Amino acid sequence: MAAEKLTTGRLVQILVVMAVLITAFIWRTLEHNEPATMVKCSVVVGACSVSLNAETIEIKTENQDDNSRVLVVNSVYEPGELRLLGDPEIVITSQKIMKSAGEKSAYIYALPDDVKYESTQKWILIIDRDQLVINF
Repeated sequence: MAAEKLTTGRLVQILVVMAVLITAFIWRTLEHNEPATMVKCSVVVGACSVSLNAETIEIKTENQDDNSRVLVVNSVYEPGELRLLGDPEIVITSQKIMKSAGEKSAYIYALPDDVKYESTQKWILIIDRDQLVINF
């Protein structure tokens, strides 16, 4: 291809095409990023429930025979890791999954014994791109 001089018309054409492409990329990026919602769940008398995407998620704490505590999440959606934000950050993965009758499953998290469960601590559980803040 032979080299051609850059004329004013050609420069305007290049700038218009670039502006259209940049606008399209920005619009698609802003249009398709769904913000994650943050839902709060306060555990009162060992249980709480929240609604995410028209589904009820039940959360309860249970004491085991060996005085340890577990967090049971009954949900249609599979939850991710349970995180205690702090120093150091504690990450707990679900230990086992029990199938229950119907669509919901129970996901069990073994809570550490050395942590004091206070309202000042921030527990985060991610379920289906949403953040669930659990307060004890």
